[in-house]
This record gives sequence, structure tokens and C-alpha cells, in this order.
Amino acid sequence: MSDEVIRSIPGNAPIDIKALVHRWLYYVFRNDGFGTRSAQCLDLVEVSIVPNVDEPARRAARVVLEMTVTQDMLNSAEKTHGACIVYLVDICATLPIAAMLVAKGRENSAGVSQSINVIYHAPASLDDKLRLINTSTTIGARAWSARIEIWDVTHHRLVASATQVKMEAGSSKL
Repeated sequence: MSDEVIRSIPGNAPIDIKALVHRWLYYVFRNDGFGTRSAQCLDLVEVSIVPNVDEPARRAARVVLEMTVTQDMLNSAEKTHGACIVYLVDICATLPIAAMLVAKGRENSAGVSQSINVIYHAPASLDDKLRLINTSTTIGARAWSARIEIWDVTHHRLVASATQVKMEAGSSKL
């Protein structure tokens, strides 16, 4: 990806952090596994490092993505499937964690999920535009966390909110 494209991504994050987030998305897009078609609908619209709202002496990474709900994201009731929402939380909430690790001078890692907690607020339907706002919560020595809000821009309502806790992937001891 060219520097010009990376620099065109809105937000105040340094170019190396914007490039990192873009690379993570590209990695997910080129995968042929579960959920790839849904992930390919994500558009990166902001990467920023901002003061933590609750503790201004700390910083947080904010990554905003947008997408349109497609047919393969729907359940039998023609609403976005809950499993699709969890998949998006898993992929998208990882992005501010990776960005904040690098911003703190630590090694870039996607880690592994320890916990994902989702609250479903309202359904989203085919062709609804979604905005996924992801913010790192804490980057500790062993555990990292982020929160996400998924907004239906079309109908001006919150679809889901979630938290994700991750940790560094350990090596197998087999």
C-alpha cells in the first residue's frame, strides 16, 4: 500500500500506526476463512491516538470503520445475525489494541481472545450502513482490552456494544 493511500486515512495517528491497522485489515481480507466476505465490506475511516476520556493522562487508540449490511450477514429473520456481530467485534476490536501496543513501543500482536461480551440493542437490516467505533480500553503487561459500539447510521440507533479482552498467544507445550 502506498504512503499516499495510508496518509489519506483520516485521524491523527502516525503513518506507521495507520499502516499497521491497514495491514491487519488486508490480512483479514485475503483470508479465505470464516467471515471473510463480511470483513471485505469494512472501510477504514479513522485511526487516531486520543486522550482517554475517563483518564486524560492516558491515551487510547480509536479506529472507526464503516460497512453496509449484505445478504450473507443476515439471519432467517432478515436481520444481521448475532454471530456476524461477534465476528465483527473480534476482528475490529483487535485493531485499536494492536495500534496502542505499537504506540506504546511494544510489539505488534493480535493476541488471542479471552472474553467477548456483547449487548444487542437493535437489529440492522439489509443495506443499512453501520459505523463501528473501536477504542482501546487498557493495554497491560498480560491482558489488553477494547470496546466497540456498532451504530446503524441509516436509522440512527445503536445496534450492539461490546468489550473484548485479549492476551498474548502462548506457545504450545505439546
